[in-house]
Amino acid sequence: MPTWFSRHSLLLQSSALLVLIVVVIFVTQYPTYQKDRELEQVDINRNLELMQLMTAGYVQQLTRDADVIAASPVLQMYIRDLSAEGLLSLEQAFLNLAGLRPSYDQLRYIDRSGVEQVRVNNYNGEPQLVTQGLQLKIHRDYVKAGLAGEAGSVFVSRFDLNVENGRIQVPFVPTVRVVASVHVDGEQGGMVVLNAKANELLQHLRTALPDGTDLVVLDDAGGWIAGGGVADWAFADDSASRFSASYPALWQQVRGAQQGQFELEDECYNYRWHRYSDPRVESPELLLAQRTAGEPCSAVGMDSVKKAGVRLISGLLVTYPLLLLWRRANTRKWQMQRVLAENYHQLQVVTQMSGHGLLMVDQQCRVQWINPEGERLLGWTEAELIGRDLHQTCHVTPDGHSLHDGPCPTLHTLATGEDSRADKERMVGRNGRIVHLSMSVRAFGDPENRGAILAIADVSRHVETERNLTQLARTDALTGVLNRGAWLSVVSSWVDNDNAALYVIVLDLDHFKRVNDTFGHGAGDTVLKTFVKTVSHLLRRDDVFGRLGGEEFALAVRHLTKEQVLVLAERIRVAVGDMLCTLDDGQEITITTSCGVAQYSGEESLKQLLEKADKALYLAKHAGRNQVQFYQPITDNGSE
Repeated sequence: MPTWFSRHSLLLQSSALLVLIVVVIFVTQYPTYQKDRELEQVDINRNLELMQLMTAGYVQQLTRDADVIAASPVLQMYIRDLSAEGLLSLEQAFLNLAGLRPSYDQLRYIDRSGVEQVRVNNYNGEPQLVTQGLQLKIHRDYVKAGLAGEAGSVFVSRFDLNVENGRIQVPFVPTVRVVASVHVDGEQGGMVVLNAKANELLQHLRTALPDGTDLVVLDDAGGWIAGGGVADWAFADDSASRFSASYPALWQQVRGAQQGQFELEDECYNYRWHRYSDPRVESPELLLAQRTAGEPCSAVGMDSVKKAGVRLISGLLVTYPLLLLWRRANTRKWQMQRVLAENYHQLQVVTQMSGHGLLMVDQQCRVQWINPEGERLLGWTEAELIGRDLHQTCHVTPDGHSLHDGPCPTLHTLATGEDSRADKERMVGRNGRIVHLSMSVRAFGDPENRGAILAIADVSRHVETERNLTQLARTDALTGVLNRGAWLSVVSSWVDNDNAALYVIVLDLDHFKRVNDTFGHGAGDTVLKTFVKTVSHLLRRDDVFGRLGGEEFALAVRHLTKEQVLVLAERIRVAVGDMLCTLDDGQEITITTSCGVAQYSGEESLKQLLEKADKALYLAKHAGRNQVQFYQPITDNGSE
């Protein structure tokens, strides 16, 4: 009995010890397993979110550029009059923009008939204007989308390969097309098309992934864009190569969840679907994924099970299992803290190296932190800005005026929790200078403790480009005076205000064709520029002088009598006759001008007023040229 009891007691004690060890191992190992999974998921979510941020920033830049070009005055002016001078200005504007954006493979304007009117190709960073072989693109899906788009809408195509004359370009040129619909006076006027190099985005996305993982990108039809090896881009001419065709059941599972994890050929894929969130932009969905090379999704769990088995055996073999487990648990805790600290440091590095300025504000709009790019854009250091009210510091000028046309985006997001975006925002830098920015604001936290993250980017170059395009749209490229459209616009406002003291002088260079035929068009350009310089010296500041086309110019004056206007026209005629035009080879030639003068009656249109001046010019030409004629209405007896 005692022997049995002692054996029974030993059995009970051994069993109790075994149970105790198992319980201790479970209690210590299971939180470690959970923390490992949590750390792994934090890393994965960080990587996927960073890829989404990179993709959104990439598409945002493309759509912003397309919007600027589609709304540019030089393009709008060309669509209205379709003149050769307007086309020349538009081509120059496209070349200028292509020079600022070497990452664009092509920059085109396609009219509403689907025909390329302006096309600039980028060859090794050098923009080149294509004037021969412009194509009809009406059959392409992105052109159909652009023609169907409403004013202000933008269409982003799927990622595919560039196609020229119905054939895929070799070597492959991965491309994404951004199409901005152009509307002029409420009517469809065609579209602006940007062809961007998709490989640049893929290269940026790969920098977001750690060693031992691969980038995987699929389009919303299951076509391999990256990560498929030989299957990458094969969907362009072989639909059977798609992921969706090779693994239909798995594709249905992946397509049905916004984010998740799946295993394929003993490798683990963590993915997230991404679509650009601007409601006016139609864009495709992309699957962004991180593939762990050579490792299944259960690797973390299997590793934890192995560790638990080793610890159980060790606990049975050693004298003080609880002490050893306690020490191991504390060591693991310290390691996890170090890993968390390293992950936090990595997140700081990613934030500091971001191409956008990033700021965080609390519920009272007080700055909590700012990254180095934000410090560079605003001129404030983090130490100077932390704790300050961002709205009062950077959104209000020293004299108390708000820089917002409407509600402050940051305050709106903090109050409502809704994301805000502004493509043309302004902030006051530390030196008092106004900085032009694009801004995205996203809220985080519960409504009672809501904060916000601001992402800002410098758009000063876009503002300057838009200003230059406006200047190009109003100026004659050769002479520097107002072009026809700008001259008509200014004088139309005078006519609309019923300005009865308005006179128009139409001037035409006599025998100008002889100059071009005898000395060449370069000489003709010199004559036109000398003529404009000579006439401009005789005008007042408020007189409006412009080139209607060719060698024909127009001058509009106000607040003069008829006699004074005729004296001015005669002075111009004499000055032009006396001027010498010196050509590049040293030759000097002279030329004369004929002038037709008409007075605004107060009841006619600008077109009718110009017709009167043209009739007077016709009389001057047929009376021997080099003279001034004033328009006189025909009386009932047929005389003037």
